[in-house]
Amino acid sequence: MASSAVMTKNEIEAFVAAMIEAGSNIQAIGTIGYVLAEPVNPTDREAYRRIELVSSAFGERNHLKDEIIARLHELGRVVAITEEPDTGRA
Repeated sequence: MASSAVMTKNEIEAFVAAMIEAGSNIQAIGTIGYVLAEPVNPTDREAYRRIELVSSAFGERNHLKDEIIARLHELGRVVAITEEPDTGRA
């Protein structure tokens, strides 16, 4: 996968698994977003590099945001928020 790649729906499972393996504390934020840059161990400087490499390898994925969030919910990797803002999505 090149850095100019566009991630496909079929790659979501592999992307999430690769992020976890790289040391990312990837989590959905309710149903509105997800975070991936912070390692499980914030003092692990190499984890930041590994996370960036995985992120670059899978490429653009903004169009898959909802599907990635759903996958993280399936895995129980969710930070619950008490009140979700109105994002204009139906």
